[in-house]
Amino acid sequence: MNKRPLAILLLATVLATACGHSRQTESSRGMSVRDDGSAVTLLSSGKPVLSYNYAVTPAPEGVSEAYSRSGYIHPAWTPSGFVLTEIQPRDHYHHYGIWNPWTRVEYDGKVYDLWNLGDQQGTVRSRQVDAIYSKRKKCGFDATLDHIAFTPDGEIAIMEEQWRVRAKEVPEGFLWDFESHLTPSTDKPVTIKAYRYQGFSIRANSFWTKENCTMVTSEGLDRPQIDGSRARWILVDGETGPGTRGGFLFLSAKENYDAPEPLRIWNEEANNGRGDVFVNFCPAKMKDWALEPGRTYVLRYRVLTFDGTITPETAERLWEEYTDAE
Repeated sequence: MNKRPLAILLLATVLATACGHSRQTESSRGMSVRDDGSAVTLLSSGKPVLSYNYAVTPAPEGVSEAYSRSGYIHPAWTPSGFVLTEIQPRDHYHHYGIWNPWTRVEYDGKVYDLWNLGDQQGTVRSRQVDAIYSKRKKCGFDATLDHIAFTPDGEIAIMEEQWRVRAKEVPEGFLWDFESHLTPSTDKPVTIKAYRYQGFSIRANSFWTKENCTMVTSEGLDRPQIDGSRARWILVDGETGPGTRGGFLFLSAKENYDAPEPLRIWNEEANNGRGDVFVNFCPAKMKDWALEPGRTYVLRYRVLTFDGTITPETAERLWEEYTDAE
């Protein structure tokens, strides 16, 4: 497990934000975008909100190159600059911040694992950034990714995925919408087989353990009860420094497949009792999801990252506003 001190993480965040040639104009007011040649970063009044990594991140030294990956979000920040996400932790090298792979994918009569990269059955790769949007009150990007199966006949892109991410600042913190548009890439159907973890996920900063963070869902469940339950939203907050807290709220759209979606989370006993934070909305947890050629399937989520704490009542209000806006 990566045990970098919190102070080093925060310093790295500041340096990463300050360095690199920008191909986009940044603004000290309103929303803006920076593209440094390997990642697109969304900013609010000059503060980074999230970075989408389209360049390949190499595997850690001494680890199989199968764990290299592109097409994920990291870091995601709170407004004060706390890094909420983690990539390539030593307990799970295939965990990449906020990402959206599938664990059991049936294609042409065979099942492939596109999540557990070390099994070398498949992967997900960023193909290109299609567009960047930057307006005073909203910014974002569109990107295309390929879900690739390592078949007996070689690599085949079996699904195309388009991400549409839009961010804005709200009184509660940073708010951003995530849309995933999935389309089979060939004339063959794709079935995402039911499995306990897959889909839209976050691996949180390793500073958070069972000792300093909490979880609650829209159904009033807390961490010991959440795994396998269904929820419209999940709220996680934890310590961000001496005497400070922050966190994230994940909202799931009511039109998503098998909504309200089942959740996969790690309970307090995860990672030999450390209780690290992993949260996953898993629409294909309970039943298969068949994707037909020529059709596009959409999953939508809204994410709030914040400093301090927010109440379940505020979380519910934000979900209702999200639903009303659909």
